[in-house]
Amino acid sequence: MSKTTLKDLLIPPEDANGVWFRQRGRIFEKILNYIFGNEEMEPRTSMRPTGEEIDGSFSFGNSFYLLEAKWHANPIPASSLYAFKGKVDGKLIGTIGVFFSMSDYSKDAVDALINGKDLNIILFGHNDLLGIDNGIISMREAMKIKLRYAVEYGQPFYPLDSIVKTRSLSEGNKQTTQMKKSWHILVEGEADVRTISLLLERFKLSREYSIIAAGGHRSIVSLAKSLITDGTEHVAAIITPVGDSEVQAELSEQLNSLDVEKVSLNCSIEDWLGEFVSTDYFNATIMLTNRESKMARRYARNADINKLLANTPSFESFLEKLQASE
Repeated sequence: MSKTTLKDLLIPPEDANGVWFRQRGRIFEKILNYIFGNEEMEPRTSMRPTGEEIDGSFSFGNSFYLLEAKWHANPIPASSLYAFKGKVDGKLIGTIGVFFSMSDYSKDAVDALINGKDLNIILFGHNDLLGIDNGIISMREAMKIKLRYAVEYGQPFYPLDSIVKTRSLSEGNKQTTQMKKSWHILVEGEADVRTISLLLERFKLSREYSIIAAGGHRSIVSLAKSLITDGTEHVAAIITPVGDSEVQAELSEQLNSLDVEKVSLNCSIEDWLGEFVSTDYFNATIMLTNRESKMARRYARNADINKLLANTPSFESFLEKLQASE
């Protein structure tokens, strides 16, 4: 019998119920345990010291790390990260926790984690875990990359998308160089990745590009710096309002200093796209479910492209540069 992979569990069967989803969560933990064991990282699972539940621990280098593993229907909120951080804070000084989420993280979760607090958690998301499970990158290498990013930029989440996609194309230098020259488009969350991907597909672009979720507003600047330092030639960022004008201005200034191509919106991506669908379509879909940001994706498929470009100069300018860059 072949080993179950994360990919095998992505699409629930039609008759899936609560029992199936709970079982999937347990299998997810077993898959992680297998990965750690296969890479000789000394996994220990389901610990319950003094009444609190910890999913486990593992070793990397000369240190041990606490782990939490979740696969929920919705992205992990900031409250879940705070709860895990509380467990980590109560352990030996210098302990680091690693959160593994197959349901990714809410837009505000990563920013909330770094807002005026000591950072002692690093995060793995859906695509990170699929890349490891598929053997494109090892857990050890992923840990090294994420820890270095956290040390250098004070950020808990480094998306491995660009590395995984590069290796998926080829291990050859020619393909790697080409990926460095392609556009890396940074957005705030995974739901935005799917929405912007659908929108850009409508323009029939011939240039290579990759859309990457940074994990929040504040994380976009750090990720842009990291990519540029690593040699990426073309980086763009789609920015939505932060809520604090001073923070907004600071983020904008930092992106300008990095020569990042900005698409600055005055509202959420969903509201932006919703401005350019017909009144009839808007009224026909307004009562449909918006679970997992489905409404934004509906608008991305049906927005009037000509009106969108005419009313969003920064997006039109970016598209011209995306198509013209080599």
